[in-house]
Amino acid sequence: MSRVAAVLSCLPILAACDAPTPGFRGADVSRHTVDGSTFAVYVKGETAQAVRTNRQFAPRIGPLAGQAAVAMQAASGCRVTRLGGDAAVLVGSLSCGGRPRAPCDVDAVLQGPRGFRAPVLRACP
Repeated sequence: MSRVAAVLSCLPILAACDAPTPGFRGADVSRHTVDGSTFAVYVKGETAQAVRTNRQFAPRIGPLAGQAAVAMQAASGCRVTRLGGDAAVLVGSLSCGGRPRAPCDVDAVLQGPRGFRAPVLRACP
């Protein structure tokens, strides 16, 4: 009987796998799939958060950042200028002024710890 209780106590934790971080609670959410990666995207003001909801073996942050940026741009209608985070949760800064861009056209900077910076570039096919 104790095994059943242990499994049942884990269900609330498993149900919250794509829950936003505290800063994005109450934000609008939409779901997007880009090149096989599925994201729950939360948009709040000039910031967006992409939570990867599918399982992937050893995802690389470079390609994943581009996919997350496409999902954020599709959800917000704004350009992603800067990204940070890891392979599970990425947060992007949005620029909503100027001409709207196609969601698949990304020109952003991925920022990491200790000053790491890498360009995130994607062009529409």
